Amino acid sequence: MILRNDYQLKLFNGDIGLILPEHLLATDKTSKQQQRLVACFPTPEGGLRYFSPLRLPAHETAFAMTVHKSQGSEFNKILLVLPASPSPVLSRELLYTAITRARQQVQILSHASLFRQAVSHRLQRTSGLGDALLSLK
Repeated sequence: MILRNDYQLKLFNGDIGLILPEHLLATDKTSKQQQRLVACFPTPEGGLRYFSPLRLPAHETAFAMTVHKSQGSEFNKILLVLPASPSPVLSRELLYTAITRARQQVQILSHASLFRQAVSHRLQRTSGLGDALLSLK
């Protein structure tokens, strides 16, 4: 997952790619001797762009991501794994954000009671923005 924008490479914070052995991408499957790795990123047109992993801007390996980091992204399928015990951040707003990341399918792994608790827990924002706006009158 890209962590810093690189305008020259057109890779941006939150972009997700796969690192694969180059021979898996070759049309000539006989060249399996080369074990170089290639970073593959999808294009808006449905193709792929390839980069040497050494050229990538700041990035981190991600086998899964938090709901927070997934904001702004969409995926065909998601698996939402809720914690085993209650958490103050587990709310209907968090569930909404997670579920709306999926284009086609959502699976939720959770204890039923914890899921019900999350659905019924609404976050109360305490940013002070409402009060600041009302004081402008």
